[in-house]
Parts: sequence; C-alpha cells; structure tokens
Amino acid sequence: MKEVKSSVKRFLIKNGKIIDGTGNPWFKADILIDNGKIAEIAPRIGNSNVEEVLDVSGLIVTPGFIDIHTHSDYNILKSRGENVLTQGVTTHVIGNCGFSMTPINTELADDEIYDMFRSMLSFDDKYGFYNNLTEYLEDLKQKGIPINIAPLVGHSMIRIIVLGVDNRAPNINELVEMKKILRDSMEQGAFGMSTGLDYPPGSFAKTDEIIELCKVVSEYKGIYTTHFRGFSSGLVRATKEAVKIARSGISVEISHFKPFGFWPGNIRKACKIVERAREEGLDVTFDVFPHASNYTFLFALIPPWVYLSNDRVDIPSAINTLINSNSDAELRDKILREMSTIAASFLDIKEDKDWVKVFINAPNSEDYNGKHVYQISTEKQKDPREVIIDILINQNGAVNATYLSITDEDNIVTIIHPLSMIASDGLIIPEKSDIFPNPYCYGTFTQVLGQYVREKKLLTLHEAIRKMTSFPAQKLGLKDRGLLKEGFWADITIFDAEKIKDKATYENPRLHSEGVEYVFVNGVLALNKGKFTNLKSGKPLRRQNS
Repeated sequence: MKEVKSSVKRFLIKNGKIIDGTGNPWFKADILIDNGKIAEIAPRIGNSNVEEVLDVSGLIVTPGFIDIHTHSDYNILKSRGENVLTQGVTTHVIGNCGFSMTPINTELADDEIYDMFRSMLSFDDKYGFYNNLTEYLEDLKQKGIPINIAPLVGHSMIRIIVLGVDNRAPNINELVEMKKILRDSMEQGAFGMSTGLDYPPGSFAKTDEIIELCKVVSEYKGIYTTHFRGFSSGLVRATKEAVKIARSGISVEISHFKPFGFWPGNIRKACKIVERAREEGLDVTFDVFPHASNYTFLFALIPPWVYLSNDRVDIPSAINTLINSNSDAELRDKILREMSTIAASFLDIKEDKDWVKVFINAPNSEDYNGKHVYQISTEKQKDPREVIIDILINQNGAVNATYLSITDEDNIVTIIHPLSMIASDGLIIPEKSDIFPNPYCYGTFTQVLGQYVREKKLLTLHEAIRKMTSFPAQKLGLKDRGLLKEGFWADITIFDAEKIKDKATYENPRLHSEGVEYVFVNGVLALNKGKFTNLKSGKPLRRQNS
C-alpha cells in the first residue's frame, strides 16, 4: 500500500471513557477533532458536518503516549511506526544517551566512535548524520514521519566536534566553543541536552563540564537527560552526581532509572536521594521501562582492558586481542577468568545454565540472533564464555545483548514511584528489517497497562496514563500535547482496558501488542480498528524559545 503523508478529516469520537492525562479518573464525553486539533469535548456533540464518527463505547480514550526516552533518530525515516502505534505511542523523544544525528565532526566520520553510535541507533549508513538540527528536522518534514519527534542534542556529539575523542577536560576556549555549538542547537529547537556518561567520549566528561553546558540549556528552559555513570554498583553515587548537576538550576531527567545487575536495595537508596532533592526544590525526575532487564553492548561482559586503548573504545584492537587469545592459552585464561567475575557480579551467573540471562542481538547471523547464550553454547557444545568471544569475533564487535539483570522486587520500585514516567529505551523498528530488538520496542506501554494496572493492580489506570502523557509533556515543555484539552493537538489513543497487553518476548520480540484500537497523530487516523492506515502525519517538534 502506498504511504500518504497525511489525511486530515473532521472526526467525532463518541461514547468513550475519557482519561484526560491529568491523573483524574475517567469521565464520559465526546471529542470533536477538526483541522488536526481537539475542537470540543462535551457530554454530547452532534454529528452534523462531521466526516467520520467513531463509536468507541466501552473503550478508554487518552492522550497519545509520549515516550521520553528512545533511539529512533535514524529509523523514524525507515519505518511506518507499526511497533509503536500498536502501543498507542504518538511522540518519541530522540537524541538520548549522548547520541544524536547532529551535530557531527565530518573529519572523524570514519572513526570507530561513530560506529558505536551507529550501532546504538541501528543504522550502518556512513553518511547518515546531519550537520545541524535544522537540516535534520527539515529532512524529517520533507520525507514524512509516522509519529512526532522531539529532539535532544547529544553531549557526546558536541564533545567530539571540539575535543575529538580525547580523554581530557576542555580548556576555556574549547568550553566556549562547546557552548556555542550547544546554543546553536537550542536555538534551532532542541528540547535539551543528553549525556551518556557510561560511554566514551561522554564518560570522559567531569561533572563541572556538564554543569557549565547545562547553564546554556537552562537559558532556553530546556532539560538535561542523563544515562548516568555506573548503573551497576555505582547507582547511588551516580544519582548524587545527577542531583549535583540539578543544583545548577537545570531540570534533570534520569534515564532508565534502574540498576544494571543484582544490587539489592540500591534503587531504593537512589530513589530517596531523588526525593530529598525534590524537597530541596530541585527538579529531578526519572523514566523507566517495565521489563526486568537491560540492553547494551555484548562487550559489557568482556574485561575493559580488552576494548579500551588510551581510555577510549578501540573495537578493532579488541577483536585482534580476542583472536590472538585463540592461540595464547595464558591470555585466553585471563580473559575467561575476568569474564566470570564480571558475569557473577552483575548477572549473578554461577553456572552454565545461568547464561539464559543473556540474549544476543546479531542481525547478520542466523546462528546467534535471538538466542540466549546458554542455547548457543549447548548447540555448539562450548563454554558460554567462549561462545561470547566467538560471537564478538564473528560479528566484528557489532553485537548487542539483552540482559535479564534485575529482580522483580527492585524493578517494581521505580515503575510505581510517583516521580517516574514510562519510557521504552527502544526505537521504531523498520518493518522489513532483520533487527532483533529487545521487547521494550514492541511492548513497553502495553505491558504497563496490561500487567501493572489490570493484572497486578500496582497502578491505577489514570495514574499510569499520567505517567505516559501529561507528565512527560510537562517535563519537555510541550504546551499543546499530553492532555485531552480543547485547542490541543489531537494525538489520541483509544484502547480496550480489558484486552490491552504486550506480546513481545525475549525469544520473539517482534510481536505487536494487542488492545489498542485507534490512534490519532495530529488529528489523522494512523491506526483504525487495529489496522494500519499508512498515513504519515507526525511532526518534527521544536522547543519554543519564546
């Protein structure tokens, strides 16, 4: 079917249970959509001069869901958005974890540091980056996108332009240049700046550097989002750093706020730090996905000295070291011993069968893609650690993994916390690609509504909707989205509260969610009775700097 950019009609939604995003319980009303916006909300609205009437009796009508943490920067141009529309999502915030499509240091386009960014954003186009935010957003506008996009600028991208991949602090002149680049992005409509302080070159930045840059973001009333340092044992310390940055006056959003590994009690301590910061008057909040797992590079299971050279990631050198270990028994034994220590420390892996906790994402290999390490080790009749080394060599290091790395008890803490928003840490998946993602991409919002609201009753429906709509809109400064309110853009999700559920699993993560019946994006029907209309009516959003 041919994709059409948009088709604006005058719609009437009748007989729905309205949950408006404020946190209030549902009420019955009709909604009139005209020219892409909500024209009227009233107990009864006549259907004269309406092109289409939707009777949604028994269904829940909410604002479209806003996913405040995604990596859809590249794939937004390659997809019809099916995996997110079936969750009721109408807006993605991109440019997270310090990575964004712009700005770029063209002189370093071939450097392996950009290869890491390409891996995170799931693309292999050497020239896929953009010189500036305006150029990127205009490209989105011209080509058409299925949902709205709200961009952040990645701190790592700015740092590479000025410092390359050097592990040092900027001097005064360099910091001035970094601020200028950041200010340009804010002027062009960025909603804020993100950091990835676990990944080079963002990890090279000291707290003072981040604070100085955040002062620029604050001038535009933007936000600072952070994949902070040490999601494993350093969770508490990293939370304190985020709070210190907040004291500069910036609004802080801690990304995917959960431990990476089995560290009992740390997440509760970290939440207390955030709560005390709020009592001080600091604007610190966080987002979380509902799955008891994490997703990152497979190299996380390899000793850092293998892939770090002069304090920077050096994948070619790492692969050579792993290959050399095939003929160097002493080197291989050292790597395997340290891998065991790493796996035991954050995954609680004590024996071979425990490697079911690591699922491989290697799209270029049918032998590995979508399987857990224990399954592969059984098929190959090899030590699971040897399997991981083989995979990294075979895939030239370009492989990620999903790690079952959190207890259910710790996982629930941030999901139900009043300061949390729901976010996927996922991305739009091109429908014809062979990407093997984590299940967050297909079932974050629907899992919360199906499991944590309906089945486990850990959240009320109206509170869960607030976490997905008005709360992230408020954080971002979106003044006309996130609520069902007259005059707001008609981003609207309609679902069956008794049927909504996620179906994606770690073994089969590309299963669409069920229960979402209708989705409007800027007043255009993108999902109609659960079927895709292929109408691309998303907008590249810009922060209003007035």
